[in-house]
Amino acid sequence: MVASVQSTIAKLKHKDIRQRRRAVRVLFDSDIHESVEAFSKLLNDKDIWFRNKAIEAYKRWAPKHAPHLLIELAERKQIDGHKCVSSVLQNIEDLKLAEELARLLLVSEDSIVKRNASVYLIDNGFSTSEEEELFLGANDPVIKSASLAITDNIQSLRDALIDSHPDVRKQAGIRMLEMDLGKEEESLLNTAISNDAALWKLAVPKAMKEENGNLISLAIGCTNSQRRFFVASMREHIHEADDNRINTLLAEDCTSVVSRWLVGRNDSKSDVLRESLLFDERVDSIDKSRMLERILHRQNESHIQELAQKILEKSSDEVVLSAARNLSTVTDEPSS
Repeated sequence: MVASVQSTIAKLKHKDIRQRRRAVRVLFDSDIHESVEAFSKLLNDKDIWFRNKAIEAYKRWAPKHAPHLLIELAERKQIDGHKCVSSVLQNIEDLKLAEELARLLLVSEDSIVKRNASVYLIDNGFSTSEEEELFLGANDPVIKSASLAITDNIQSLRDALIDSHPDVRKQAGIRMLEMDLGKEEESLLNTAISNDAALWKLAVPKAMKEENGNLISLAIGCTNSQRRFFVASMREHIHEADDNRINTLLAEDCTSVVSRWLVGRNDSKSDVLRESLLFDERVDSIDKSRMLERILHRQNESHIQELAQKILEKSSDEVVLSAARNLSTVTDEPSS
């Protein structure tokens, strides 16, 4: 078997092109990684088919079995070779070698190659301070975004919030959401969030989970279409009606999101909060009506009937009164 493999590898140098092609196919079909070094002779072959097969062999086998061979490809001026190396950087176990290869590729004429090399250096913490500065100022939004994701450079983040590319703006916002910001930066971030739907959707669950100061501004600023997402995030993170986040939202007049969060909740704490909101003048008629409609299945409970009667006696809002009448099981006695 060993002799057969070596014989096939040797045929890569055969004068007969048919023999060489057959040897290539056999080596690939049999996944003979030991042949990878022999393919180096084909990198300069006048036939493009052999050159491409040599690069394919490097891509398939070199990262694990002969990573040193990739240096040759990285140092050459052939774009296909550069693409090969840049695509396998993450598969190279020798991190120092991978770092060296990435830096060799930074001068490639291919933008995708430079992007892959730059992002590899950034993601693995290999970039120097000089490189970080270059990456933050890169024209490529992928490189810039990758660098913004880990930077503490506030000025770069501020500038990126108004970048022309949405992915750059989004990444700057995400990074700033992770940081302790001053009032000025907080204000800039909130403005960016209000103008970017994707960033807003990232900010809401984060603020909800961490109970940070953005929660109120996000609630106050949400549009009708955004409110549904905000309430869904509340339901994911808030499970009790006496939660501090509920109290905070109510204190800042964010009654609509709280009343919508209550819809469908039937525990005792929620009942207390629901009754409070039904008599709260800050809550609009539609939200009150919705809360009442969603407890119709409980109309046989005595305290639900008491609530309905209390509303019928005290409310003057026809929308709310209509919902309360539907909830009430008390009917007028027929006149004699």
